[in-house]
Amino acid sequence: MHPNWLYKNLVEDNLPWDKKSGYRLDDFLNKYTLHDSIWIGIFHHLAYANYITLAFKWDSFWLPDEIIERSSQVADWPYLFVQLDKVIEVTTTNFSDIDGINRAIGSSETIQLEGVTQLAIDDVFGGQVTISFKGTPSILALTAKGSVLRI
Repeated sequence: MHPNWLYKNLVEDNLPWDKKSGYRLDDFLNKYTLHDSIWIGIFHHLAYANYITLAFKWDSFWLPDEIIERSSQVADWPYLFVQLDKVIEVTTTNFSDIDGINRAIGSSETIQLEGVTQLAIDDVFGGQVTISFKGTPSILALTAKGSVLRI
């Protein structure tokens, strides 16, 4: 389903974070959208640190053509990764078995409360992931072949 480079780099925590975007998370979400993107997963790197990596197949329909050519073929969509540091809590709500269907995202938002950022991501099936964290987020986009995508 996904290329080998993705599995290896997620498990080994070896994504090219030195090439991350300069966007702050709220600015990124104001400019781009996660709408219709597909969850790959939440990877909690708790063996060595207190951060998580969110991984998505990023729907190219909503992206400007100067970033990547739009495609209805999911295999051509780029990958988006968001690393959140100093994680306090991850909660999931209303998740149920959807019989192997891709869990597409409906919306996302951030809220700041007393020095803690909360990122809420709702899927189109009614599920919600909420992550509370204190660190500075990092955002990275890669093409379907694993090359850095400048955003």
